[in-house]
Amino acid sequence: MRWMSFFLPLLMLISVQVSALQQYSEGACILLDQQVQRFSSQPQSSNYRNAKSEYDKKCLRPTKAKPPVQQARGDNTVVTPQPQQAAPEVVSTAEPEQTQTETEQAEVIQPVAELASPVIVAEELLQAVPEPEPEPEQSADNTMAGVSDSASGGTATNNSEAGNAENEPSETFVPVPVIVPAPADSGDWWHYDNLIKQLLTNLPLVIANILAFLLAVFLLTNWLGLNLPGFKGIFAEYKLNRLLRWRLARGYRHFRKLKLLTAKEELVVVDHLVLSPFGIFVILVKGDRGNIYGEVAQANWQRQYFGSKKQFMNPLHQNFKNMEAIKHHLQLQGTDLAQHVHSVVAFSRVAHFKTEMPANVTYVDTTSVYLKKFEEPCFDDDQLNRFAALLHQASTAL
Repeated sequence: MRWMSFFLPLLMLISVQVSALQQYSEGACILLDQQVQRFSSQPQSSNYRNAKSEYDKKCLRPTKAKPPVQQARGDNTVVTPQPQQAAPEVVSTAEPEQTQTETEQAEVIQPVAELASPVIVAEELLQAVPEPEPEPEQSADNTMAGVSDSASGGTATNNSEAGNAENEPSETFVPVPVIVPAPADSGDWWHYDNLIKQLLTNLPLVIANILAFLLAVFLLTNWLGLNLPGFKGIFAEYKLNRLLRWRLARGYRHFRKLKLLTAKEELVVVDHLVLSPFGIFVILVKGDRGNIYGEVAQANWQRQYFGSKKQFMNPLHQNFKNMEAIKHHLQLQGTDLAQHVHSVVAFSRVAHFKTEMPANVTYVDTTSVYLKKFEEPCFDDDQLNRFAALLHQASTAL
């Protein structure tokens, strides 16, 4: 019951505030309705949403304009509204001014009719509407209309001697605000409908940009001497670098981009090298695409892609020179430790082996699996540290 005692007063307070919400006049509601109809084709625009919200909230029971109060007639009677007519408010008339003498002319103060000013939808257009000042009219005769209090039920007294004075209420003009339609909200461009509309509008430009990009790639790969397999090889090397770092234990040391010299003073670049207690692995990365045909003893292998056939050097023979450079740099030639230097060729997954390949010819994502097959230690810690120091001198990786 405690929550009932807490929420009931809060609910009553909210209901009182909601019921006391000010309602717009009929003229303001007509303007709002016109604005809603004007922007009905753009339901996502702020003009439509604001006008629709204001119309639904404050035009449920629009207030009517209050009729002006008529002046006292010449027969010394006060015109009062009939009980059948619906009068929302009782308008009080101004009291007559104090006269000095009976012979002096008395000024009749004309009551100002209370006007129901329309609510301006766009409040920024007009800060305030000035109320027009009525022009009081003086009667031709020396008369004064006395209005008795309606609550006490007294009768009106006339201090004028003669004359029928007709006082017409002055006409007042209230400026009607002009609602200028604002442009569509530019912040709604990220909506699905707006995105599709912009895409269809700029479709020729999008197609032109795509064609220009393809033309630029064609020029780079043909006229400037660049080739797509070279880019694919770079991506394959990057992928292998990340996989070796993730999947190998800390006992494995990874080096890449080693610039070494062979015994014949020939410069070679080793893509990747893994130093471990179980051996030294010289890895060559290939980014060829298509079907791969070849054998270990063959000098050239064949790549077939979309009907085109191309021969390339046996990667095992190509990596042999890299192995000789590693043995020369680590001073392992002519020793028993030279047999623990292994050659590994890693192809990207865009290549498909159509002939049986040896175990050291594998894919990039399975290279770590092949390295973990060597489990017999062959180097001690001192040898590993000496090899690592020599390889650091030749490493060009950042």
